[in-house]
Amino acid sequence: MRKLIFVGLAQALLLLGGCGGGGSGVAPVGSKGGGSGTPPPPVPASNVVAMTVDAGPNATSTSSYDVDTPFITVTVCAPGSTTNCQQIDHVEVDTGSFGLRLISSVLTPSVASALRQELSTTGNPLVECTQFIDGFSWGPVKVADVRIAGESASSVPMQVIGDPSFQNEIPAACSGTGPEEDTVKEFGANGILGVGPFGDDCGAGCASKPDNTFYYTCPANGTSGCGGIAAAEADQVTNPVVFFATDNNGVIVQLPSVPEAGTPTTAGSLIFGIGTEGNNGLNNAIVLTADPNTGDITTTYKNASLSRSFFDTGSNAFYFDDSSIPTCPTSGTSTVKSSWFCPTSTLSLTATNTGRNGTVSNVTFEVANADTLFKSSPVNTAFDNLGANAGNQSSFCPNSVADCAFDFGLPFFFGRSVYVAIAGANTSGGPGPYFAY
Repeated sequence: MRKLIFVGLAQALLLLGGCGGGGSGVAPVGSKGGGSGTPPPPVPASNVVAMTVDAGPNATSTSSYDVDTPFITVTVCAPGSTTNCQQIDHVEVDTGSFGLRLISSVLTPSVASALRQELSTTGNPLVECTQFIDGFSWGPVKVADVRIAGESASSVPMQVIGDPSFQNEIPAACSGTGPEEDTVKEFGANGILGVGPFGDDCGAGCASKPDNTFYYTCPANGTSGCGGIAAAEADQVTNPVVFFATDNNGVIVQLPSVPEAGTPTTAGSLIFGIGTEGNNGLNNAIVLTADPNTGDITTTYKNASLSRSFFDTGSNAFYFDDSSIPTCPTSGTSTVKSSWFCPTSTLSLTATNTGRNGTVSNVTFEVANADTLFKSSPVNTAFDNLGANAGNQSSFCPNSVADCAFDFGLPFFFGRSVYVAIAGANTSGGPGPYFAY
């Protein structure tokens, strides 16, 4: 799961080695009905970029591949340059985080050296410990120009994950938050584009608190000396969409339906803007406004009211707590309990989503046997019915209640157009933050 950490959900493996569990990824939610229908074939436009669900950049064998992970291609340039640029494929699209982050090793030397280092108020480099639910990524904040499809954004603060100039000085307050994900192999992508319902990744909390646990000031090529620091919102890693000239109030994720058994790959679109062009209107989508502080809605599942629920393309399954659904057996010699769901037959389940505006949407989704899905031949990577047990969520929930979240991962997005409106932005459906489908 790529949702920026407000921590705690148990994870299933993002890089799959059969039906193990407890690893570093998130499984998407399978969705049936209740949506806005299968989207039409993508029409080339300046605000549309092709999005692909496939096995990812690590897919050298069937023992290491991504499932339910959507990718696009992003172009980054040295600030102010139109020639010192690089196209980077397999950048994950994540509606659960905010801002662009690229793995250092995929950048060419000419581009990497030309990105402008963001400085803290001390004059030293600004470095971030990005805490996802499944691990952390460490690296400096640098400034780049970004192009996606026909859209462009100048002077975007982004993170360079795993920059070797800072790898020897990761503070314990960061390394203690989970496994390190600073390489393509560990991260499962060449980078990530966070297009969730906020513009920057930490907001006023990081701007006012030096001990925010996200931002640090560090001497380059040092071995120690990093200290926590407040980071102004203008300096924080920021979603490039908010810098676009017009299509800057949100995004639409469009993916086709997939077969019950899954498919090796599928293609859809990431569309920029909501109600700003002829191809991004809300049509008849149901608008669910989100909490302005967390970006969450309320999901009712089996009479439990889960107020910290969210829609997350960075999660590769439906993640929720339901002890009545069997999980898969451990694989090989592993002693780690699997979190993938493995019911004896495919389950048809229902949930009710409620926005802060009181709008109610009933959804039906399926959860199939993950072990069976993963043993497909050829190997499938796109499933709309993959689920995993989130386990006890008390460390994630207000007041330490047992459960408070339902994670609608990528499976929910198949066969739908899902809208993500950015907080504070004006749209044809009202101001963000909201989700619509």
